[in-house]
Amino acid sequence: MNEQVRKNTRRLRRRGFFASPRGHVVRTTVHGTPIFFTVVNARDEIQKYHMQGKFYEEEELAILGRHFPVGGRFLDVGANIGNHSVYVARFLHASRIVLIEPNPDAIVVLESNILLNGLEGVCDRGHLGIGLSDAVATGSIHAPKRNIGYARVTEGEGDIPLATADALLGQEAFDLVKIDVEGMEIRVLTGMEGLIVATRPKIFIEVDNANSDAFTAWCAQHSYNVAERFQRYEANENYLVVPT
Repeated sequence: MNEQVRKNTRRLRRRGFFASPRGHVVRTTVHGTPIFFTVVNARDEIQKYHMQGKFYEEEELAILGRHFPVGGRFLDVGANIGNHSVYVARFLHASRIVLIEPNPDAIVVLESNILLNGLEGVCDRGHLGIGLSDAVATGSIHAPKRNIGYARVTEGEGDIPLATADALLGQEAFDLVKIDVEGMEIRVLTGMEGLIVATRPKIFIEVDNANSDAFTAWCAQHSYNVAERFQRYEANENYLVVPT
């Protein structure tokens, strides 16, 4: 562990990270680049890859790499623990990343990963703790112990604030928007209407099978075409859509 990592680790400890005695900082090298992952649950679906020194969902990251311009602007809706944002920052050299993640358990690890990889100047963390939907509301979050990425928001209960992307971000332009919100994708798109119409970003989105017809209709209505698609799990599919 080099001196900079030691300094970062001490800063994290002062800010309350690594509270679990089973937490680890994994140092690895990917494509010749040093990468650091924070692992607090090695059995978690995403963190078990990080524990092995690997990024999660490499096929999806490759899709991002084919469509994201070097030095571009990235909106990560459902940033979780930062797997995709760390990749986009370190390997696609994003100039700006806005992070949206409402799950407190994920945010702790996300903040750690951002700091350890030296991405504080690239990543805007000002909206962490807020979830996106199609209206102002509150919600609660439920996640399996071994899959923090499967956290789902239930609206109308709890104290997690929900807002629309248009209210939070206005018409800020992004080159690519990633949306992974476990079934709330149509609501998120609805609350992002102004931004999408004004700036026409590419969108990488996970769509639950139950929402596939609604998403197809949304693409037709907004003149978006499917450029790539990839299915990892039976319950959903990932789409990279581009404006015509």
